[in-house]
Amino acid sequence: MTIFPCLCIPSNVKIIFNDFFYLLLLKAKAHKSDSEDLKDKPSFGGTLNNLFFNGLKFLGYWLLKTFFSFEAINIHHVSATGPFIITANHFSFMDPPVLQAACPQRIHFLMTDKYFNSIWGHWFFKLMHAIPLRENTVYNIGPVKIGLEILKHGSVIGIFPEGGISKTGIIQDGRPGTLLLAQKSNVPILPAFISGTYVALPRHAKFFRKSKIKVIFGNLITYEELSNGLKGKKGLEEATKNLIKKISDLSQKDR
Repeated sequence: MTIFPCLCIPSNVKIIFNDFFYLLLLKAKAHKSDSEDLKDKPSFGGTLNNLFFNGLKFLGYWLLKTFFSFEAINIHHVSATGPFIITANHFSFMDPPVLQAACPQRIHFLMTDKYFNSIWGHWFFKLMHAIPLRENTVYNIGPVKIGLEILKHGSVIGIFPEGGISKTGIIQDGRPGTLLLAQKSNVPILPAFISGTYVALPRHAKFFRKSKIKVIFGNLITYEELSNGLKGKKGLEEATKNLIKKISDLSQKDR
């Protein structure tokens, strides 16, 4: 009978093994999350999809113009071609269609998976080529990859840097993670201020109210300018702070 000696593993080796398996677990979780995101990856073409989108955009523009005296100011600041990232304040569920109505190019909006995966909206948001983001997690690598690919094709990404709808109709502090895509892509950023949607349809309202809705565009700016040359996390925080200020400054022109 063979007797195997007892193996005594030093504590520092145990720590290395624990860290190794923990990193493997994180990597596996991130890979799984990325795979789930890529299932909802938007396509870039499709005649029927484009016809549906253009028809819906025309209808949305007509409704806004008819019932809310819709107006887009400084439209000449919007680049005729992509890629670029368009950013705006977020006061209402109306903001995405309003911003799209003001922008000549099709916008691929980043949105939380809470609404993207809803029973009533999932099919629609997929048709609109929206990109779902998971809330309260660092595992958003998949959406960033999708966003970078969309920008690579010369398209436009839409981001609301506040990260959610304001409950008060006042611009909130931005969430630095929302500009990660801008940091990695180095495409120009177009700030805009949306006016009137908070009155027309605040967050918990059930009915529309009469209001004049406007979109005021600012000048294109680079991420490098917004971050003042800072890198990493500090750069994201600086860029987000300065972007929110630029959007807020545009609100002063709404007089």
